[in-house]
Amino acid sequence: MGKDYSSEVKELIKKYKKEDIAYGKRLDLLLSRIGATQEEVENEILNCETLRFAEKQEKDGEARYALFFIYSNKRGRIYLITFRDRSLRVITIIPLGRLSVRRYLKRRFI
Repeated sequence: MGKDYSSEVKELIKKYKKEDIAYGKRLDLLLSRIGATQEEVENEILNCETLRFAEKQEKDGEARYALFFIYSNKRGRIYLITFRDRSLRVITIIPLGRLSVRRYLKRRFI
């Protein structure tokens, strides 16, 4: 079980605005996968209200953060983000279903 970087991520995110968010994949592909709008995604990332856990990953010489947003026992999302010079880059968004949320809750949050 890794260390929780939620407080560190929240401090880093406070420096960015909606205009500073960039996407690593086509936006329509990411949004259709999770069934949300761009406005909802940006508000969720910037507010971090339902952020339960943040995991730091080192890949290709940069720090990436996996942000686990859990809404209920049946729904959630993982945002994989990185911080660049002037932008917060959303690499990918992964929806979590009932079984995945249960598995993550058992391993990470309990």
